[in-house]
Amino acid sequence: MDMLRIVLPVIVMLVIGMICREKKLISTEGINGLQALVMNFTLPVALFTNFYTNKIDLNTIVFPLLFFAVTAGGIFFAKALTRRAGQKDVYLPFMLTGYEAGMLGYALLGLLIGTAHLTTFAMMDVGHVTAIFTIYVAMMKNAGGGKQSVGEAVKGMLTTPVLIGILLGLILGVSGLGLALDGSSFGPVIAELGRFISAPTSAVILVVIGYRMKFRNINISLVGKAVGLRILQQVITAALIFGLFYLLGGIFVSYYALISATVFVLLPPPFIIPLYIKEEAQKEFYSSAISVYTMLTIVLFLILTAVVVL
Repeated sequence: MDMLRIVLPVIVMLVIGMICREKKLISTEGINGLQALVMNFTLPVALFTNFYTNKIDLNTIVFPLLFFAVTAGGIFFAKALTRRAGQKDVYLPFMLTGYEAGMLGYALLGLLIGTAHLTTFAMMDVGHVTAIFTIYVAMMKNAGGGKQSVGEAVKGMLTTPVLIGILLGLILGVSGLGLALDGSSFGPVIAELGRFISAPTSAVILVVIGYRMKFRNINISLVGKAVGLRILQQVITAALIFGLFYLLGGIFVSYYALISATVFVLLPPPFIIPLYIKEEAQKEFYSSAISVYTMLTIVLFLILTAVVVL
């Protein structure tokens, strides 16, 4: 029953999202609004409330550094891998690295271990998001003939609500102000407000994901190659991450660190990829490829849940 408690909400909310699309119960503008609600309010609040009362172990600085290196270095590894595979598509390397933590990772992991235990995953995401805005997007724009200035990269990071929520929580947690606030008469009020605002996060995210999953007119051969190459790269990435964790020991081989890293490498590539592609056919291809990989992620997550729970 424990497994069903985690798995059933995922399946039901994805199906609800698909029904909303097919029956036109929610418009594209409406689903964009739901996504904006989550990314600007409910998810940042959830992460802030996780961090502001936590004492941060200095060793956890390794998590953002590692996932910055994994994301940034993954681009160059992906370029070499795609060349080796004889693939000349300039956008393909970006399909092989990067992770959709914001719109999927937090929702899935929150269901598995509870939103109160997302701190380690969020620390990993700090490094990942930094790499996305400073290197990933810049290189992707360059691949399409565009450019990203340093100012645009900095603005992208400083105006990301999820990152702001994490950093504000970290500041209060490290300074001790968070614990002082939590121990005051306002503590229970703030905690309850945070729980109330963040409660619908996972459900809404999964509805949005289900709504955007489209499997029509898919070129099975090309999508299969892209998905296969990403799987290969992520297997190598996982081996490096868990090998390093084993060498470091301590908190790095804790339950939450291992589960967080596992969910991270299972995630699909960033959903923003099609936004930076100009050619309509290419945009459609990568949207389909990401949808297929997202479904694969859901299946692998269900298997992981069975292993963890049983």
